[in-house]
Amino acid sequence: MNRILQELKAARHGKGLKQAELGQKLGLPQSHISKIESGETDPRLSTVEDMARLTDQELMLIPRQLVSAVRALVSGEGENERRWKPDEGNNNQ
Repeated sequence: MNRILQELKAARHGKGLKQAELGQKLGLPQSHISKIESGETDPRLSTVEDMARLTDQELMLIPRQLVSAVRALVSGEGENERRWKPDEGNNNQ
């Protein structure tokens, strides 16, 4: 879970959102966002999902046996360029 929360924190930074701004959108105090991001509290799955959507991320469950294939597809592991690139202007939210 910590890796997911760190990715969400990085995404929040990337969007230029402060903890207080994200908290306001989620209906949570800034202090609670801080505790979630630092791993001091375990958030509800629905909160993590909302944090992801507000930072233009998507949570997905991938069958364990397909994780390495999905990582290779997205990151291009072992190749100069990844095989998959997001569509520009894709607004599937």
